[in-house]
Amino acid sequence: MPTLELIRPTGVEADATLPLDFDASRNDDIEALRLPPDADLSQIEDALPRIKSIFVAFDAFTDGRGFSLARLLRQRYGYDGLLVADGQLIPDQFAFALQCGFDAVRVAEGELKRHTPEAWTDALDAFDLTYQRGYAVAAGPATNIFDARLTAMEAGQTADPFSV
Repeated sequence: MPTLELIRPTGVEADATLPLDFDASRNDDIEALRLPPDADLSQIEDALPRIKSIFVAFDAFTDGRGFSLARLLRQRYGYDGLLVADGQLIPDQFAFALQCGFDAVRVAEGELKRHTPEAWTDALDAFDLTYQRGYAVAAGPATNIFDARLTAMEAGQTADPFSV
């Protein structure tokens, strides 16, 4: 396994993760659990209060299921432990990962050669519009891109709903 770097340190070692097929009925604390992008969260719901860290696998940067898992873990299941996006992500996805509830992003060393830690930090300020309502950006609440277009049209600034 290649050396992994943390964009935001987690203090949890990569090999501390457990497979998804662990015994959810066990009563002891679980240091870390690695979830595949297609995980059924209902299978681990009872164990969530005892899981200190969850690493959600991103096998490809084009697979957004991990973002949905993070949002569900935080909002529906009330998970308040450490949540890490783990794998193939790009800096453009960093702000969205944080908006969905991730605390950190862990990427392979090779990815950090293509995109430096500074690029990841800079990406946080690169986007001030979101596609989903109810998210925030570093400067505060984000503006939904569709709301921005509607506002521009209503103000007579544009007749084209796709140019803001």
